[in-house]
Amino acid sequence: MKRLGIAVVLIATLMAGIAQAQGWNLSSEDQRRFDSYYERWQEYRQRNDRDQTASMEKRMYEVMERYRIPRTVPFDRIASGGGGGGGYGRYRNMLSASDQQRFDSYYSRWQQYKASNNREQVISMEKRMQDVMEHYKIPLTVPYDAIASRGRYERDR
Repeated sequence: MKRLGIAVVLIATLMAGIAQAQGWNLSSEDQRRFDSYYERWQEYRQRNDRDQTASMEKRMYEVMERYRIPRTVPFDRIASGGGGGGGYGRYRNMLSASDQQRFDSYYSRWQQYKASNNREQVISMEKRMQDVMEHYKIPLTVPYDAIASRGRYERDR
């Protein structure tokens, strides 16, 4: 009897792992909704609007709960761009070498200032990064780390 119980648990765990490896099949309506929340979440994070960021996170978690997606799964794995890149590969190699170096410098300092809660300098670095982005017609909704050489999306490059 114990063996049967263990076998059932193992099979259930294996089935859940297989479903997770295949991805989640959100309804088209829920996928559109999640993508909208995700896009706005990124925008609010860049603006450092904590209330709106938290609101979008809550909404994305509600969709995730409906599909039994663990909270540990990154949002960009569920968004249509998915695969960890959020669909930002089209912005790679857009900057000239000197502008990329400049952007990377701003990005690095921005991270340091965020970590030390230096709001004034965070804003200054954001303005500088946004100036570079605007010059290359990169939408301001694109996360900074999608453009930075050592950003989270580096594997998309």
